[in-house]
Amino acid sequence: MPQPTFRINFVTGASRRHMPEIEALSGLPDRVAALFAGQPAAWARQAPEGEWNPVRVLGHLVAYAQVSRENLDRMSHMTDPIIKRVDDEGENERHHWESQSADRLLDGLAEAIGKSVALLTELPDASWGRPGQHPEDGRRSIRQQAFAMAAHFREHIAQIEALRA
Repeated sequence: MPQPTFRINFVTGASRRHMPEIEALSGLPDRVAALFAGQPAAWARQAPEGEWNPVRVLGHLVAYAQVSRENLDRMSHMTDPIIKRVDDEGENERHHWESQSADRLLDGLAEAIGKSVALLTELPDASWGRPGQHPEDGRRSIRQQAFAMAAHFREHIAQIEALRA
């Protein structure tokens, strides 16, 4: 899938200095999809004892992307909101990730990340410093939240790469 070209909306005052964070997030769905490309369906459901299989990791990433999008939205509109954590086990019970196809989960991931990218693309420059309260890490800005989101994805991408090896 070709990478979209992002243009800053000068009406909102969003500046180019945040484009690296936006571009890092926008490329994540393709990076994850590339790990699943050409792999047999059975591979996606196998893992060493005590580890998540690739489909389970993918389900977690979908839930994380959805909660992160909600957090970014709340931080951009509310005064110092609590940053929600992902209830991973609860989300897994509700959505039965391991019974879903990798393609369906990849679509959900692309949609959730796309919503975050759209929000951040339109976010005024001054709003990137708006804070929220993370339960463990304390106060963090939208910029820090976007950076943490990309870092979390990179950790799980490495996890899937290890399972693929």
